[in-house]
Amino acid sequence: MRCLLVFCFIVISQATCLLSADFPQFRGPGGMAHISDQTIPSTWSESENVAWRMDIPGSGWSQPVITGTTLYLTTAIADRDLTPKDFSDGVKSPSSMGLGGFSRAPDVTIDWQVQAYDAVTGKSLWKTSIATGKPQHAIHPSNTYATETPVADDQGVYAFFGATGTLAALDTVGNLLWKQELGSYPTSNSFGTGSSLAIHNGKVFVQLFTQKSSLLAAYDTKTGEQAWSTERDKKETSWSSPILWKNSLRTELLTSGDSLIISYNPDNGNELWRLGNVKAPTACSIAADSQCIYFGASDPFSKGPLVALKAGASGDISPEKSNETFPNCQWLIKRAGPGMSSPVSSGDYLYVPAENILRCYNAATGELVYQNRLPDMKLVAACPLLINDQILIIDEAGTAALVKTGPEFRLTGGGTLNELVWATPAIAHNSLYIRTAKSLYCIRNQ
Repeated sequence: MRCLLVFCFIVISQATCLLSADFPQFRGPGGMAHISDQTIPSTWSESENVAWRMDIPGSGWSQPVITGTTLYLTTAIADRDLTPKDFSDGVKSPSSMGLGGFSRAPDVTIDWQVQAYDAVTGKSLWKTSIATGKPQHAIHPSNTYATETPVADDQGVYAFFGATGTLAALDTVGNLLWKQELGSYPTSNSFGTGSSLAIHNGKVFVQLFTQKSSLLAAYDTKTGEQAWSTERDKKETSWSSPILWKNSLRTELLTSGDSLIISYNPDNGNELWRLGNVKAPTACSIAADSQCIYFGASDPFSKGPLVALKAGASGDISPEKSNETFPNCQWLIKRAGPGMSSPVSSGDYLYVPAENILRCYNAATGELVYQNRLPDMKLVAACPLLINDQILIIDEAGTAALVKTGPEFRLTGGGTLNELVWATPAIAHNSLYIRTAKSLYCIRNQ
């Protein structure tokens, strides 16, 4: 009997370890960018603390997701090179200057794939084609045709390709379980799509906000049947990803774009509250902790406020005047909204990367605690991650910084890979997974 109990304890412990290592969706569990009980190296390079590295065929800015020991990745493999450009080269194209309507889709054939790897060893497990054909719409030169991060659970992986409008479920060995075609639509300035999926309680959530679509829908992970759907009032492109906000009162599904944030009950799609008439996250995504969400937006033409909204809102809480305070507004700072990279909260402090500057705010009051230049870093497009008591920030040149949480700016480590990086890293099995324009690295203490 004692041996049986010991055996059961070992099995349960191993299962718990695997569960704690899961990184099932964009920015980790719930999309909150909070990762605990994981240890990554304090320094790395192309030759230091690299457990494995592999070339990834095609292109994609989707984040790796991990369940158990399986890592899933999406990619768009074209019959000619579609490697994305960095920001500087990308903005030189007509589409980046508001002339995207004149852009045409490239005359290429693309194979949109889901790929699976052993997260520990990097061994390729399988590759499954989800869609094949020519893209209908152009994208920004810095974007890709596989930018949406998939989600995963112990049954398999769920992938969405906004370029084709295809939502598909695969089991753990790559067999197609079900597929839904939601339509392919043009985006603002032909920048392409980029909103990642979310997953919760047996439902996968897809946000398709384009110039001709305003769909938010939930699908049963087992059957693929639509559980509920809703449409926004206005069709506007958003690259922001939905998050599941587990606050002190309830769990909410949040979507954002243009000048409107809406909160839903993820179980049935009922609207809980809405906040309009504010510059809402469209390129980046909402940050959250158990008490508040934090959001804002800036673009080349205007800067919106940085806002904290406390839990418990109900109904329409939109301000009468644009970008002013509103019910449930904890604080609001004019012209401080983030750009491409999303904020992250430790609970006590809010961290906002902007270009190569890190700003730290008191999460309760909005007071600016510090702003510091990130040494040797350039533009930051990837989202930061909170790893225990450190913030991981990586710029588009592959240079990364680890910053200690707290009221003082203190670097605790970092690394560089000298490759283009826009994809947000993933963390599991005490490893850091970084996707570059051409490669996938597993960084682990060696």
